[in-house]
Amino acid sequence: MGYGAPFTIGDVADLLGIQRLPGGTEDMFGAECPFCGDARGKCNFCVMRDGEVKNVFHCYDCDAGGNMLTLYADLTGMYGTDRYRQAYREIKEKLGVGIRSMPQYRARQMARIRKAEMEKPDPAPDPFYLDAVYREMLSMLKLKERHKADLRRRGLTEAEISDMEALGYRSTAWEDSQRIARRLLADGFSLKGVPGFFINRNGDWEAAFYPGNEGYLCPVLNADKAVTGFQIRLDQPYQKRKYIWFTSSGMEGGTSSRSPAGLSGEMTGGVIRVTEGILKAEIAYQKSGLAYIGNPGVSNYKGLRQMLETLKAQGLKKVMECYDMDKMLILDCRRDYDQSCMHCEFRHGVFSGFECPKKRQKRDNIRRGCLKLYDICGELGIKCRRTEWDTDSDGMWNGNYKGIDDWLTKGQGSGLRAA
Repeated sequence: MGYGAPFTIGDVADLLGIQRLPGGTEDMFGAECPFCGDARGKCNFCVMRDGEVKNVFHCYDCDAGGNMLTLYADLTGMYGTDRYRQAYREIKEKLGVGIRSMPQYRARQMARIRKAEMEKPDPAPDPFYLDAVYREMLSMLKLKERHKADLRRRGLTEAEISDMEALGYRSTAWEDSQRIARRLLADGFSLKGVPGFFINRNGDWEAAFYPGNEGYLCPVLNADKAVTGFQIRLDQPYQKRKYIWFTSSGMEGGTSSRSPAGLSGEMTGGVIRVTEGILKAEIAYQKSGLAYIGNPGVSNYKGLRQMLETLKAQGLKKVMECYDMDKMLILDCRRDYDQSCMHCEFRHGVFSGFECPKKRQKRDNIRRGCLKLYDICGELGIKCRRTEWDTDSDGMWNGNYKGIDDWLTKGQGSGLRAA
């Protein structure tokens, strides 16, 4: 819906009592998903982006999505061919808006579009410029001992940790956020449009390091080994999220990270492996010596496609899908999903022979990501095979080593099976 409706998807979300999460804006905000209940920030509502009216939502956990009319119709149980017309009428009635409201609404929309155009950041610098800025920033940071200890806990050796530190694995430094920006400016770098840098309320440039996102940086390297962004492995998870982007989206002078996929290692023999997560891919490379694409999330299709297209031009012929073994998760209720199992409204006292709806949702979500990878490879004319490990005689996951990094560091490290 564009200018024709005298309301936005934000109005509809509020009307339906959907809980907004902190940190959003009038035009873009995260919310508790009304379909799966995820409250980690994976459900996003977009009223307007880049000066264009969108009025859509999407949950990257359960894959629910649509516009403001489908949202209202689905949540209120409307069916039939005229359900969107009925939804439109009900929303207008409940919000108390009508034809007389249209001129004022359109004027507000045009004002928001003009404001968005004025605040729209410059296009992101080329990857080699980002690399230069980020490597200078990294020279001011170090990997703290507690973060080295976390990598040791994951099964990495001192030599491997040293290699990763050289690549750009460093600890954030919120107390030096303005000093870092000042140093970069003094060195002649422009920070406008560089993800992770913004102009604060005092008019000074600053790096987006805060006590709340303290952790260590996981650098995202493209096929040319240029650092194009960072994920932050948080010391304290935020709403169950362990990783967030080093980004300055929505801030003055800032921009989005664009969620790029990263490459760990050098492709050999025209074969590459794909797993979920920047850190996971790097650990898998350190342990195996084989190149991995780290996809920031199984629902991150754009960055993954761009990386595969680049590598195809360099001779990529085969992809090994190495997403987490949740894809082969046994769905039986075993009271082992999380603490909510004790209060599960679906279980009704049954312990075995019952399918856990949360396990089903998790498995379906990662399988959708796997299928999307297969589709992309098919479109690009690249072979794609599934890789499995830690499986039982039926090919289902034993439940011991979920990620490829777990298998390579703490499991047998061999016995990978291509399905």
